[in-house]
Amino acid sequence: MTIIALLAVLALVQGVFLALLATFLFINRGRRDRARRRRDAATGILREPVHRWMIGTGSADQVAALLAALPPGLALQQLGALAGTRASAGQMAELVAAIEGDPWIDTLLQQCDSRFWWKRLEAARLLGIVGTPRHRDALRRLLDDPHPAVQVAATTALPRTADLDAVSLALDRLPARGAVVRLYQFGVLRATHLFTVPALLERLHADAPAAHLEVWIGLAEAIGEPALVARVITLASHPEAMVRVAVARALRGWFHPDAARVLRELLDDPDWRVRAQAARGLGNLADMASAEPLARALTDPSWWVRFRAGLALAQLGERGRALLRDTRAGSDRYAAEMAALVSGLSRGSVVELSEG
Repeated sequence: MTIIALLAVLALVQGVFLALLATFLFINRGRRDRARRRRDAATGILREPVHRWMIGTGSADQVAALLAALPPGLALQQLGALAGTRASAGQMAELVAAIEGDPWIDTLLQQCDSRFWWKRLEAARLLGIVGTPRHRDALRRLLDDPHPAVQVAATTALPRTADLDAVSLALDRLPARGAVVRLYQFGVLRATHLFTVPALLERLHADAPAAHLEVWIGLAEAIGEPALVARVITLASHPEAMVRVAVARALRGWFHPDAARVLRELLDDPDWRVRAQAARGLGNLADMASAEPLARALTDPSWWVRFRAGLALAQLGERGRALLRDTRAGSDRYAAEMAALVSGLSRGSVVELSEG
């Protein structure tokens, strides 16, 4: 095949590809325009009845009847808009009671076993609005869904349908979740702390997998219940460094009588990451009894530990600043250089770096 023929074939292939791409974009745009028109039409139909209901001259039953006349997916969109921006919690409870048992509700909830993730997503979103304890089985299946979007939407339903088994399932799956899903689930599990705390206490023991403990300790830090604090402290001597790092990180935000003591012990940990987190925590707690141990940490072999210890001393006020000045005049070159570096920082810079 000659070069010219090869170029002609390539040009033909590119032309076909561009034509297919243009066709796809045209069809997709048309589909989105039709969906928008249907959504706008539904919003127009509901606007006046919803307004009357919200000002007290209409009823939730009238709104429910109009929702039932819409296609299920469109009805869910309108219900979600009401729940997210317009209706109060009391009004939504009234509307949920009015639509309970409507066929379109059952149609969407049956999608929790669909092979298409976007249909399972609709079921999960609906549970977040109308879920009750009788939907627990569906919630558990959706919490265990392989798709992250479905996992997030199902988590929204936890406060409405939660029981100890559902929360336990969410906790057991938490270490395997992606960062975004995990962060969202932290917030919801914190809101359902009446179930989360006892389930978490059952899991915070030294025999649990280290990767699981690392995540669960982070959740315990976010919740901050005294019982969880006490349990996390018992893990400070765990054989896995990643768990001790998580403990030190959690203790920095807890003004617990034993928190500073444990962090001072962790300043002598064999792993530099643990020592760095311990120094950071002592600075955050502003524990004056830790001034001398932090000054000794300025001689640590790890640069990062020395840096964290210096920042922590700067957070202790004049007592810490005095120890930094003494270290600058000492014989340890690396400690003196770190003390000089931190001493030259403004108070605002110390705060900013300490939080980073």
